[in-house]
Amino acid sequence: MRTPIKHYLLAIPLVLMVAACTDSKQYETSYCALVDISGTYASEKGNVVKIIKAGILPEMIPGDSLYFITIDSNSYTKDNLITKLTLDYRPTRANKQKFALSRKLDKFASGNAKSRLTDISGAMMLCSDYLKEAQSGTQVMFVFSDMFEELPAGVVRKFADDEFSGIDVAAMNVIKLSQDSSNPEVYRKRLKDWDERIVGSGANSWTTLLDATKIQEFIDKVK
Repeated sequence: MRTPIKHYLLAIPLVLMVAACTDSKQYETSYCALVDISGTYASEKGNVVKIIKAGILPEMIPGDSLYFITIDSNSYTKDNLITKLTLDYRPTRANKQKFALSRKLDKFASGNAKSRLTDISGAMMLCSDYLKEAQSGTQVMFVFSDMFEELPAGVVRKFADDEFSGIDVAAMNVIKLSQDSSNPEVYRKRLKDWDERIVGSGANSWTTLLDATKIQEFIDKVK
């Protein structure tokens, strides 16, 4: 039996809409910000939020997404996703979304959340899951931590060979520990080990940004 031609005509707009949404993905950017709340780094929450509000939010345009994840003793759980946002294509709506997110970040900064141990790898794996699901053309992961990992007993983290495929990773605001000041080689080796581990698991790049004002330059570079 023939399908009436009007059914085809009705289907065309739907096909075009789906195609447009698929094509737009390549121009969108998904960001993931991981924030360490363990040990002494927990006191950096306010500074981290300032960096995100000044360096990442202004760079986001309609269609872009942001995932905000905490690094604690066991980070590979949905509970570690504090908030997420995809900006509406309507500019006025997008601006309201940014304002609402800023208030959520401020609330997080004023909180007293803190963990004893540090599961950086689990948070990065969780972030990778969300970024892959978003399927944006550009995927960026910012890790706010001293990059010293201390996993609880029984917690195992092993990255897949393509764990960070398509993702550019930057370690931000990496504060130095007391042993780092005593022997800078300890600090440098820790960052080198992360570099080799992340790039070895498929990441486009690994960067350490010591100067928070360089964040916009980094975003422009990876887009």
